This record gives sequence, C-alpha cells and structure tokens, in this order.
Amino acid sequence: MNETKGNGANPVRFRHALPDGELSGLAWPAPEKPRLVFIHANGFCASAYRQMLGHVSAAFDILAPDLRGHGRTRLTADPDQHRSWDIYAADISQWLGSLDRSPDAFAGHSMGAIISLLSASRLSRPVPLALVEPVILPPVFYLMCQGPLRGLMRGRVPIAKAARKRFDGWEARSDAATRYARHPTFRNWAPGVLDDYLEDGLVEADAGDIRLSCNPLWEAANYEAQGHDIGTALRQQAGSVSVLKAEKGSTIVRPRALTSRGIGIDLMTGTGHLAPMEAPERVADWIGGKLKNTD
Repeated sequence: MNETKGNGANPVRFRHALPDGELSGLAWPAPEKPRLVFIHANGFCASAYRQMLGHVSAAFDILAPDLRGHGRTRLTADPDQHRSWDIYAADISQWLGSLDRSPDAFAGHSMGAIISLLSASRLSRPVPLALVEPVILPPVFYLMCQGPLRGLMRGRVPIAKAARKRFDGWEARSDAATRYARHPTFRNWAPGVLDDYLEDGLVEADAGDIRLSCNPLWEAANYEAQGHDIGTALRQQAGSVSVLKAEKGSTIVRPRALTSRGIGIDLMTGTGHLAPMEAPERVADWIGGKLKNTD
C-alpha cells in the first residue's frame, strides 16, 4: 500500500493495487492503536467524513477507503452488471488480506454500514461493528433483487430514478460548490463538511469539465443492487454490533431485523440520515464510545 505524507491530525492518502485497478482512500495512521476500517455511504467518499473521523483519530489507526466507483478509487464500475454490494465486500477483503495487519473494528454509514457487516462476516476472527444508519429494507425487496425478477427493479426505485437525473457537469469546481451550497440537502451540514466531500467527490473529466467522481448511473445502480444477504452476514458476525439510528429519514426501515437478534438501536435526536455530515462530532463520540474497548 502506497501512502503520501500528511501533517498532524490531517489524513494521508493511500493507494493499493487490485486486479482490475486501484483502491484509494484516506488514513489516520496510529500503528500502536486498534485498527478501524470505516466505509462511506453510496455516492460519497472518504473525504466527506474527514471531520468525523478526525474526532476519533487519537484512539484508532483509521483506514477509510473510497469504494469501487467512488472518490479517487479507479476500479471497474459497470451499472449494467451490478447485482449486489458483495462486490464491495470482495474488494475490501482482498485489500485487507494484503495489509500488515487485519482490522480490529469496522464502522460505516448507510451502504457503508452494510458493506462493513458483509466484510466483517468474511474475517477469520470476530470484530466489533459500529453501524450508522445501515440500510435495512423489507424482506420482499431483497427477494425481488435476488431472484429472476430482479430486472424489474431497474427504474422502479424512486431514489434511483432521482440519482439518474442528478446534474453532473460544471466548468469549475467553484460552480459545483455554489450549486451544492444552495441545495436543501446540504444546509444542515456542519461547516466545512461540504468542502471536504467535494475535494474527492468531484473529478476533472477527460474533456476538462468537472464531474462527480461517483457517476450518477453507478449511484443509481447501487440503490437497486440489493442481491446481498444481510441475514446470513448477521448470523456469521460473531463480534458485537452497535447501531445508530437517525431521528429523521432513517434507512432502518425494518428495525426488527436487528432487534430480533438482540442488537440494540441507539437513537440520535435532531439528525437525519446524513448524521455524520450534520453532527460529525456527536457521531464520532458514539463510534468511539461503542468501540472504546477494542484491542
């Protein structure tokens, strides 16, 4: 794994070769501390969580990869072939398997929370999980996506339809920043978080214009690619599981899938699904508290 140097509490960038390209991300190195792997949400990237992860960087050796099709990672991302989030767990497992030591804990947000679960379930030893707003949908949704009728899901999921219509193309980064700053989604974000996200959430295209690093077609495909098996992953996960639920707009649609397995759910008041961006320090405190005995 190649790294570039950072200063003080700022993260360093890493790059790691995989068979079909390169996985990139951010790291807060602390070799003497427990290793925490944090995985971001759909459409975002590790840089969007700089403030949140910076708040726990004194307690953990943090690795935060950009997933396939996101941020600075350069791996094949074909929306037409996308079936499940298992592809991400396979990437994470392959990457971690070649590092100097394995993770001591996982944390993740939204899609990243489920990928943390899928990845942890593949480890040879149990590790604790801190899952922020994991995507837990009704069983019928997964059954549709796992069976022969999965093609019917394409174009029928409202959030995916919205993603496909997402504006993508600016003359300059400042134009993108101005557009996003006016959007209601970002008005509740903590100061500076939008700038952190756009640092790696935008990329210069071959034509010279500025594009989203996560192609809207790939983002949309992620919403529809629900062929992974959360139930099996939960049964295989032997480590502790902690879950944080936002007060508004939560993606934990079916909490019983967790509570029936004895997994408690903590409610964070005053936040929406994007709690790590809205209240990075509060979410960091929750993650740190849940994983404080990790070794």
